Amino acid sequence: MFKMLGILCIVSGSSGLGFLYARELELRLIELKQLQQMLLQLRGEIRYMHQPLPDAFWHLSRKAPVLFVDFLTKMAQELQKRDGQSAEEIWKRNLKKCLPGLHLDKQEQKDLEKLGSMLGYLDVDMQLNALDYYLEQLKESSLRATEVSKTQKKLYQSMGILGGAALAVLVF
Repeated sequence: MFKMLGILCIVSGSSGLGFLYARELELRLIELKQLQQMLLQLRGEIRYMHQPLPDAFWHLSRKAPVLFVDFLTKMAQELQKRDGQSAEEIWKRNLKKCLPGLHLDKQEQKDLEKLGSMLGYLDVDMQLNALDYYLEQLKESSLRATEVSKTQKKLYQSMGILGGAALAVLVF
């Protein structure tokens, strides 16, 4: 009885871990696409609506995915009052405060942080060029994430189940 319960716990725990890692891959892909959509909208606010950054962030916060609403709202508030801080400092602080759990890899996080240094102090054309460049990087990251997700998702799930079964056999 206890032996079967132990085997069940080991297999279900390791299977859960495999499915958790597979879900992390899916979340990364979802967040990359949402980030890409949000920045396309930011580019539109700047290019076509001729909005200053605080107003652009306010408009985006109303229609952004839930994950980014707090970040965009805080950006708009802090950019309006500024208090002697640069847009880059505000961007970095709010990224760390509002979006600490993003499922992006280290390079993608560095690139996102770097984008903040290109917004706010450059002229409109340079900001748009920076956004275009970053959007290209996001597109490439999304393609890579899609490929990784296709190949590794099933691998993580299978290895979780098989690893648990192997561990159960070894233990009992």
